[in-house]
Amino acid sequence: MGLFSRFSTRQLTATRFHLTSDRRVRNAIVVLLVIGVLGAIGAATVHYFEARLAPAIRVAELEEENRQLRAEADSVRMELEMERATRAELKRQVTQLNEQVSQLNHQLGFFNSQANGARKPN
Repeated sequence: MGLFSRFSTRQLTATRFHLTSDRRVRNAIVVLLVIGVLGAIGAATVHYFEARLAPAIRVAELEEENRQLRAEADSVRMELEMERATRAELKRQVTQLNEQVSQLNHQLGFFNSQANGARKPN
């Protein structure tokens, strides 16, 4: 019994036992909850505005790309028209030059026949 005589349990039952909460723990929990709620609200706000603004940004990007493609198409169309006009003009010039070659060959043949006819009597 000597071992248990040093520890008296009567003090535990003699005094009132009150459950109290530590204010620091409670305040820390409240602060953490407030921070968590604010973080969740912030994340929801960012998600909401990204969902609302993303299509508008994409539309603006597509409009800019469309404008660039139209400008490029107009440029290529203009080059094609110039190429066609140049090709038609060159074709006309080739036809004209072929006619001149034909006329000159005809004249050369005539002159050659005249020159050969003038040499025969000699």
